[in-house]
Amino acid sequence: MYQTHWGLEKPPFPSGLDPKLFFEGASQRESLARLRFLLAHRRRLGLVLGASGMGKSLLLSVFAEQCRLAGHAAGQVDLLGLSTREFFWQLGNKLHAAVRTEDDLLRLFRQVADRLQENALQKKQTVLLLDDLDQAGPDLQNQVQRLLRTDAAHGGWLTLVATANSTQLNRLGQGLLEAVDLRIDLHPWDELDTIGYLQMALFEAGAERPLFDDEAMSNLHRASEGVPRMVNRLADSSLLAGANHSQEMIDASTIQAASEAISLPTNVALGSAGG
Repeated sequence: MYQTHWGLEKPPFPSGLDPKLFFEGASQRESLARLRFLLAHRRRLGLVLGASGMGKSLLLSVFAEQCRLAGHAAGQVDLLGLSTREFFWQLGNKLHAAVRTEDDLLRLFRQVADRLQENALQKKQTVLLLDDLDQAGPDLQNQVQRLLRTDAAHGGWLTLVATANSTQLNRLGQGLLEAVDLRIDLHPWDELDTIGYLQMALFEAGAERPLFDDEAMSNLHRASEGVPRMVNRLADSSLLAGANHSQEMIDASTIQAASEAISLPTNVALGSAGG
């Protein structure tokens, strides 16, 4: 890999979800504040929306950890590809309910509902964080609504936070949409956020000097359009290309080459700062 060339201790731009590399840009800061408001006022359902690559899953993971540190019961489940039974089995495990692998759906639901009731009796807030709600089938979505209705009978100690792609709202049932108390939209980073993220990630990886010149960082922002996943991919590809050519610094031409390698529009990458 390229770490040795750049004097890094580890890859600065990994593809996985690493809460340590969560960068609180303006949109992320506002979103977390709104999620804390949702929880503090014991609202039922918050919906985090954003395009693919905007960092919805990572935001959910960061908020889940904040909830646990605050003493709340928190269970996070990615709904992509899950059956209704698999969902309740995973959720039961996350909430430390008495679920077993051989349990049928009815028992799994009852055990999860019992755990929610136990938490409510102890006046303990439960936070369910459901990623990719738009990818859940109609039956699973109905069961999520059922959980919300069940909690209402116990005094409203459940807050549910879900994510969905902003272009896939039509996949959500009308009942769920009507239950949303707070809509939270994630927006792309502005240029200062992109630069701040690059500098933070490189510092965390052990960089002792700047590795991108100013023009390169500006062009990287424009080429990625401030979408966090694309910022990550383009920065990683640029470091690899620079190492392959024994460069001392990533410049605008390196960003162009990396953009071409991952099929980003190079006319954007090469735009002037005022264009």
